[in-house]
Amino acid sequence: MQLTPPIGPEDDARDLATAIRSAHGRMGAAPVVTVLFPGGRQEQGMTSLAQWAAKGAHLLELDLLLEPGDTLHLDAPVSWTSVAVAYAAWWSGVTVCLDATVEPDVTVRHELRPGSAHPVGEVLLLGDRLDGSPDEATGSEAWVRSVQTFPDQPPLPRATPSATALVNRDRTWTQEELLATARTLAPHAGTVGLEGDACDATDGIVAAAVRPLVRGRPTVVLRGGVPRTAAAGDRVAAWL
Repeated sequence: MQLTPPIGPEDDARDLATAIRSAHGRMGAAPVVTVLFPGGRQEQGMTSLAQWAAKGAHLLELDLLLEPGDTLHLDAPVSWTSVAVAYAAWWSGVTVCLDATVEPDVTVRHELRPGSAHPVGEVLLLGDRLDGSPDEATGSEAWVRSVQTFPDQPPLPRATPSATALVNRDRTWTQEELLATARTLAPHAGTVGLEGDACDATDGIVAAAVRPLVRGRPTVVLRGGVPRTAAAGDRVAAWL
């Protein structure tokens, strides 16, 4: 993905596409989100996430024909995949909804594959107005499979700082406000930890997807009852 050179200091970014481009230039392959679960871990770097975001943006725009201001309901716990979905939406000016207060244009929902007891067996299923709800009966496809044939190079960003980025219950955040929230969430420059099974949905997406863009440091997420001691090697500076 050709997103370098950096756009400028991280605090200059007022929209999420600019923040993603700048973070890609600064962080490269450094992890953005690390998920610890019973028996293992997953982590994804900025370079890889930017590529998945580019593929997802193409899917939203070319296949699902979403326009800026349309909505994507993200019904999933924090993982590298949910972060990539959010990046794709924000790049395209699509609003991410964390609850069902509005009827979304697209839904991405978490499922656990049969026989799987931890996040390695997770899949995010894609549904839209044509498919119906994302479940086996409708034949909805896994998000990663849906996007993998699209280019790694992103389309032109279609969002503005004033575009609505996030909705959760009765609260909304523009792209500029979401970046400002991320700067005040654990304002130090260290790695933060998140107990993903119990955290607030807004805190989860802001910490895992947005804060690394403005602080250049990853978020470590505990899932499945994993204790904080499991993250000793990740040098977590603060827990949310």
